Amino acid sequence: MGGKGTQDHGAKESSEARLVEAARRRDPEALEQIVLQHQKMVYNLALRLTRDTDEAAVVLQETFLKVFAALPRFRSRSRLKTWIYRIATNEALQRLRRRGHRTFVDLDDLEADPERDFGTVAQRLDRSPQDLLEDRELRERLEGAIGQLPPKHRAAFVLVDIEQLSLREAADAAGISVAALKTNLHRARLFLRDSLAAYLEGGKDGN
Repeated sequence: MGGKGTQDHGAKESSEARLVEAARRRDPEALEQIVLQHQKMVYNLALRLTRDTDEAAVVLQETFLKVFAALPRFRSRSRLKTWIYRIATNEALQRLRRRGHRTFVDLDDLEADPERDFGTVAQRLDRSPQDLLEDRELRERLEGAIGQLPPKHRAAFVLVDIEQLSLREAADAAGISVAALKTNLHRARLFLRDSLAAYLEGGKDGN
């Protein structure tokens, strides 16, 4: 007895399968429906990864061109949304890597320091992390720190902590193993927490 949840899940999978099959036949309404369902997600992901509205718009366009070209090879081993995430992530990361002149921080040797953990610093200031993150200046500091992350670490953080994908879905989207995804995510979180902790400990000037 599967219950209503199982029935709903099965109905959703069946509906998606019909949509994909129609899109494979180049049905205009099906193709349009795929775009409408996923364009906001693709653009937001691209913007968070590239941090550039023009680049994000290009990623959006290129993603759906590649989705439509590759639909005949899509075999539903993953959800359509996860598959589109992967194409969009790959496109955004490729564009990031083309910015070869850009210098990112090196996170390979980053070690954890509990004394500089964001939550620990927040407690010392007698404020919750949520309260601190409502601070506009602090949010801008976080955005700046995310911009310093190397592409693979930024992707892990954005996919898991911002897009709220599961570790498996995020790993599939990034095209890496779950173990590699966990490593990239851990290093990204350490760097971001360290950046925010240093800022809070040093005051608003970051010193």
